[in-house]
Amino acid sequence: MSTVDLICEKAKALPDSLQSEALSFVEYLSRRGSAPDESAEWQRLARQTQALPVVERTTDADIATEIAAYRAGK
Repeated sequence: MSTVDLICEKAKALPDSLQSEALSFVEYLSRRGSAPDESAEWQRLARQTQALPVVERTTDADIATEIAAYRAGK
């Protein structure tokens, strides 16, 4: 099992509230400039985590609340 597959499986087992944090982390990793051979794997992981059920249920209000909490340092 690849690292990407392992991370995806672990993310699926997280409670909904932590799945969105995991998604944010995966997106960060995919943007940070991995080596070319790793880039495709991180992009695949980002697609897989974006397919998690919690992402489909995330609303604009959820995102706004998370941004406000981040800005407040919570």
